[in-house]
Parts: sequence; C-alpha cells; structure tokens
Amino acid sequence: MCFPMAIIFRGVTECALCGKILMDGDDITCPSPIADKGHPLYEYFDRGFHLQCFENWSKKEEVLRVIKEEGQKFINSDYFKKMVSKYGKPHWLDEQD
Repeated sequence: MCFPMAIIFRGVTECALCGKILMDGDDITCPSPIADKGHPLYEYFDRGFHLQCFENWSKKEEVLRVIKEEGQKFINSDYFKKMVSKYGKPHWLDEQD
C-alpha cells in the first residue's frame, strides 16, 4: 500500500508512529496523501510507517476507509472521466477490482 508520493530515505526517515528510523530491510508502508487538511489524522497520510506499526495502529481502519473514499471521489470526478476518455482506462484500476 505504498504509493510513490511519500518520500522516504531509509536510514534517515522516522516511522510516523514509533519514531524509530526506517532502515534497509524494514517492511514499510505509507498511506497515500489526502486533500482534506482538516482531517484529524491528516498528518499521518503520505508518511512512512513500519508495516507492523501500521498493522497494530488503532486508527488503521479509519485511514484505510478514508483512502478508499478519496480514491472513489477521484474515480468519480469529471477530471478522471475526461482523462479516461482521452487516454483510456488505467491499468491500476483493473487491479483494484
């Protein structure tokens, strides 16, 4: 679930939950960014986490729900529909089904 938006430097970047450095060999995940800066968990989106920290986090299900809702809003947007009509359906959309 790591989208290419988050910038993570292994050996430098801290896990957003435990604060320990994300190292080579660590299993890492990063929720995609969201547009709603007012969301109470906004600071955790587009950040790197140890996979185990994220899996054990009490807010994990809320974050996954928000990501799914944001993705659906994008897919339903006029912009997305225009791009699909111009360039075709993206392959990643098939992978979500």
